[in-house]
Amino acid sequence: MTWSLLSMFWSAVFLALLTPVAGAAEQRVARSVFNDDGQVLAEAPGENSAAFIKEWLDRESAAVPFTTFVYLACMPDICFYDTTAGELYGARNNRKDGVYIKGILDLMKQGTDPLRLVTEHMQAKGKEVLAAVRMGDTHHVRLNKFDDLCSQFSIDHPEYVIKQPDGRTNETALDYSFAAVRDHRMRIMTEIIAEYPVDGLELNFVRWAKHFPRHQGREKAPIMTRYVGQVREMMDKSGRRRKNGQRLTLGVRVPESLHACWLAGVDIEGWVKQGWIDFVVVSTWNNTDPQTPVDEFARFTRPAGVDTIVTMGNMIGSFSSGPPLPLDRGVATSAEHAKGYLSMLLNTAEARGAAANFYTYGADSISFWNVGAHFGRAVTAAPEQRKRIAAWTQAVRTREAVFAGPRTYRFLPMGKGIGQRKPPFRNYPWYDEGSSALGHKNSPTLLFSEELIGKRQVFPFRVADGRRGERLSGRFRFWFYHVTDNDRVDIDINGVAVDKKHIRRMPAGKLRGGLKGTRFEINLADCPPFRGDNVLGLVLATQKKRPHVPMMEELEVHVTAVASSKSVSVISATAIAADAAKPLNVSRADDVAQLKLWRFRSGVTSLPIE
Repeated sequence: MTWSLLSMFWSAVFLALLTPVAGAAEQRVARSVFNDDGQVLAEAPGENSAAFIKEWLDRESAAVPFTTFVYLACMPDICFYDTTAGELYGARNNRKDGVYIKGILDLMKQGTDPLRLVTEHMQAKGKEVLAAVRMGDTHHVRLNKFDDLCSQFSIDHPEYVIKQPDGRTNETALDYSFAAVRDHRMRIMTEIIAEYPVDGLELNFVRWAKHFPRHQGREKAPIMTRYVGQVREMMDKSGRRRKNGQRLTLGVRVPESLHACWLAGVDIEGWVKQGWIDFVVVSTWNNTDPQTPVDEFARFTRPAGVDTIVTMGNMIGSFSSGPPLPLDRGVATSAEHAKGYLSMLLNTAEARGAAANFYTYGADSISFWNVGAHFGRAVTAAPEQRKRIAAWTQAVRTREAVFAGPRTYRFLPMGKGIGQRKPPFRNYPWYDEGSSALGHKNSPTLLFSEELIGKRQVFPFRVADGRRGERLSGRFRFWFYHVTDNDRVDIDINGVAVDKKHIRRMPAGKLRGGLKGTRFEINLADCPPFRGDNVLGLVLATQKKRPHVPMMEELEVHVTAVASSKSVSVISATAIAADAAKPLNVSRADDVAQLKLWRFRSGVTSLPIE
């Protein structure tokens, strides 16, 4: 049996195993989640703030399709509602003006507060409303009494601050190993459930994913497991039910891979198996990553009937401020950020590509992360930006909507640039170059240093389209920097060589600025068959002195059409591959070995390779 035939056979087996679970999930309507991170309150005026907030919420509801609205209630000790258990933002310093404060005080004069107003207004629209509890947020980088995001509880108890193994001096997150920390925050959550008509809680373990010393996450995870069980018990014993008679909702937002979950002390599989959790949002730090391994979670969430949801943020780029500099983004460019990958906002085709992966590999629905920040007066909230947001969020509302239009799968080095934000600049849990802030590594930067000239390197990429070997229409392209037209580059996909007559080469600078290099393009019809989880193999064969190390880090797969899988059998797809490309002497074992080597170098543990 040829390698291509084996690849498509095992892809078919995987999808056959997934189908019964997918069918069961489709019998229920999963939540789609929209979070508000407090931007509406930050922009609220000191007068008539209730009307301002309601109008903002109405704009969000009209533009974006969602069933569940998650409103920021606490971070977790600083609260944005009239609290006695926690600390009201700005109250300690007797603030009368400033962001958040003007709106809070105006609403309290009217006999309400942000959490109550938002809950009542959105429930009247038929939305499920949850109070968001950020379990370890540290936007503040010092225990400073004049910083309103720093709680008095933290200031009074510096002994509770996590002692990180890297010796950082700007840590402010509190360690859940201490019962006093857990008890204090439980009182806040109990107050929300007892005093507010919310439909439940969303525990956010992504902001900032610091609950224990970062090298003790797995060791300390049982502490957090017991705590989550206590939260569920508190909610069940509250005597409250949702209006539909069901128990109060407990959702969790967790880091983007099981490996990253363990780093944060989160045993998400254990929580689901206990029956405590109603939905799981698998979440990146901020952006949309088409390689988010939702299948790691779906294998235990979906059989349990737990909504399996993947985060899509308004950004698709990494922390990198460039170069390279994207020149072809149009309206999908941030006016707020630097011009590198950091400036790349999601467009509709890219949203469809990412969501195609999410739905295909186990997601029930989408969570829209911090999209609400762009419905006010900020520079990122211009009319053309709201129109773009409405377009891409509508395009991913269902599987059917996703596959109804062209899909662009864009793969970027998501961890590039984070090393510039290490302490004391910021206090992210992880800041190793090539890693997300949550400690997850995904799409790499391939560096072709002198000792790697002539050797094959691989770039893993997941594409839902063509995973059964169907013939695709569209474009496959990538950027190879510090490589010229005179350099010999051998290209293969899944170990099958791409015939050089099908490869177009052009200067990188027409679409990416700041670095010299070459853009390679191939028609998808001329590519070897895909298999879902794919690898692009590259060999830079030209040995010569170079002023810079050649690198490849961005891949784009743009799909405009897929041949019917019924009309493209395994045999015919293999024949197509044989006609279009010459087989390399590369086996599945070779690809696995290459990926294992890359994993070893970068610390990746979650990409499927076997």
